[in-house]
Amino acid sequence: MKVVIIGGGFCGATLAKELDNEKNMIVSLIDKNPFFEYNPSAHKCITQPGYQKNIRVNFNHFLKNTIIINESVQEVTPSSILTDNRKIDFDYAVICTGCTYPIFLPKTEHVYTVPRSNEAKEVGKRLKEDVKKVIIVGGGYIGTEIAAELAKKRNDLEVLMVHAHDRLLERGPTSASKHAKRFLQNNGVKFIFNEKIIDHPSEKKYITKGGKEIKADICIWCAGIAVDTSFIKDFRADITDKTGRIKVNESLQIMNYPQFFAGGDITNILEEKTARKAELHAHLIAENLKRIRDDKLLKQYKKGKSPMIVSLGDNKGIGQFGRFVISGFLAGYGKWLVEWWTLRQFL
Repeated sequence: MKVVIIGGGFCGATLAKELDNEKNMIVSLIDKNPFFEYNPSAHKCITQPGYQKNIRVNFNHFLKNTIIINESVQEVTPSSILTDNRKIDFDYAVICTGCTYPIFLPKTEHVYTVPRSNEAKEVGKRLKEDVKKVIIVGGGYIGTEIAAELAKKRNDLEVLMVHAHDRLLERGPTSASKHAKRFLQNNGVKFIFNEKIIDHPSEKKYITKGGKEIKADICIWCAGIAVDTSFIKDFRADITDKTGRIKVNESLQIMNYPQFFAGGDITNILEEKTARKAELHAHLIAENLKRIRDDKLLKQYKKGKSPMIVSLGDNKGIGQFGRFVISGFLAGYGKWLVEWWTLRQFL
């Protein structure tokens, strides 16, 4: 049974590791990079570029039997996969290419995103130039963590957060929002709530939806994610929802295409898009591929809430466990422990 995994993030890397020693399976992993990266800690590389080596593990370090293809996927059809240099046949394929971080501005010069450590290091280099004021657009998990990183380690900078909602971390409990705001405020961060940046007409000028003009040297954009399915060809038009995410059934197979699975951020499952959810998808897909091989009934995915931990610098954080919230050093240690435990699986 030939299995091809497209994407080596949390879902793809976890899945490949689980299938690496399976009998009667030939597994291929396609990713343009030769390594897995723990991107929830990528923001640390803004102020600690050397941290990058702590959050990367080469695929060939933990995949001994998997065929690793370091190329970009150009096209996926119901019957084949086309990369930069080859056409790949398969019995089953898994699409887990993650998400993109679009910037919703007509001009994006001096506007940065931090999806991975390389981009974080670029921001860090830029901040070493003549930068005095930074705008962070978006006060969700990523925006809050970046603001805390800068506030604790670059207190020479003026940091302003512009958030479209009336509180930080708006998808979580209000107590978590209050903890985050208090911490950032105590470390010099300023806020504009219920506003959006909609224009960037000149190098240091940003305009809000309400008409407010803000001056800043650079902008770090942390407002929203999207998915890219442009490489998917010759499938039915209705395999994606209105946001572009791939529709999957309870077994995480793509609707009307049982030879395909999808996992991670690219799926249309209504749940928080997190690394932990991508790992859970990988576990189920691995189990179902084994069941297909063994001619057994497939298992179904059960949605549920997972803990969320937001780092506030190196030592503190906010942990959300349903409606229960903890903050301070214990949550910060929990964030580090999750990183250590996850990377340990690949060592």
